[in-house]
Amino acid sequence: MWFEEIHNGFFKQALKVERKLAEVQSKYQKIEVFESDEFGRILVIDGHGMICEKDEFIYHEMMAHVPLCTHKEPKKVLIIGGGDGGVAREVLRHEGVEVDMVEIDEEVVNVSKEYFPAVGDWDNPRLSLVIGDGIEFVKNAEPKSYDIVLVDSTDPEGPAEGLFNRNFYANVFRILKDDGLVVAQGESWWIDMPLHKQIMQVMGEFFKIVMPYRFEMYVYPGCNWNFILASKLYHPTADIILQRADLLDDLKYYNSDLHKASFTLPTYVKQELGDLYKW
Repeated sequence: MWFEEIHNGFFKQALKVERKLAEVQSKYQKIEVFESDEFGRILVIDGHGMICEKDEFIYHEMMAHVPLCTHKEPKKVLIIGGGDGGVAREVLRHEGVEVDMVEIDEEVVNVSKEYFPAVGDWDNPRLSLVIGDGIEFVKNAEPKSYDIVLVDSTDPEGPAEGLFNRNFYANVFRILKDDGLVVAQGESWWIDMPLHKQIMQVMGEFFKIVMPYRFEMYVYPGCNWNFILASKLYHPTADIILQRADLLDDLKYYNSDLHKASFTLPTYVKQELGDLYKW
């Protein structure tokens, strides 16, 4: 039995699975959980692999710790999406940081709590979970109310489609403090360069620094994927807080050397991005 994902109509990736553990049709999307001897449990939404137990720590550590170790003194973080709980878990490793997490689909949270209990830190008193529309939440949030915004979204379709446009990032910019920064799931420059460039262009309309960085995920088509960091002030390699990065406990992937190296771009990517790369 295989879980197969087709990306952009030209790339197919398959993972061997032994059984399906769950299938839930929510108001927004189809949620499935598969069991694999090699990859552990795999969370699938609308046919796209989201996380698997074997490597979920890579995505979650890189989305959380790169911005948290770039900002001088983060206190308040907003996560849009992230219903599996992994990004919040990693952010909460930083003492004194409070997290608001806005997930549109309560079923993603319910399925994750049941089948991926080790991924989330749901009982942490510094976590406030809101079941609602992240776009509306950002639109209605107070100006300059967050230090960091993390956009942990699926691909730009269905409920996540509005998280990739200009109006959304205008409001993200508005609710960030003067030294705030945002990290977004940036697709893959290997198999989805046009969309990657589109996201960078939108973010670049508002932020003076816009830089992609890479990570690897077995469950994602092509394995080589990207986040995009956009900042009002801090530079992710020049301003990294080395002590904070290297004193984090029990990490499996992230460290200060990897933080800096992940921003190194291949020549073809530099050429393709051109002025969209703002550093």
